[in-house]
Amino acid sequence: GGMGKTTIAKVVYNELSCEFEYMSFLESIGEVPNTEGLCQLQRQLLDDILKGEGSQNINNVDQGASMIKIILSSKRVFIVLDDVD
Repeated sequence: GGMGKTTIAKVVYNELSCEFEYMSFLESIGEVPNTEGLCQLQRQLLDDILKGEGSQNINNVDQGASMIKIILSSKRVFIVLDDVD
């Protein structure tokens, strides 16, 4: 820890994200405490990708994974997952 990996990831994200129509930077993935936290990350990802167009009701992780797969399958997306264990 403390070596600046997140800072470097943010710089790379900021440099490359302009080449993509859809992008998301999800921080502190390794600190997600439970299933509800994972659902919140899925909601954040979809909100970033859809740019707030329509609220996504994700009630469980499987439903979120299915929605993400369907929505992202037809889009060119840049996603950074920070602090993954």
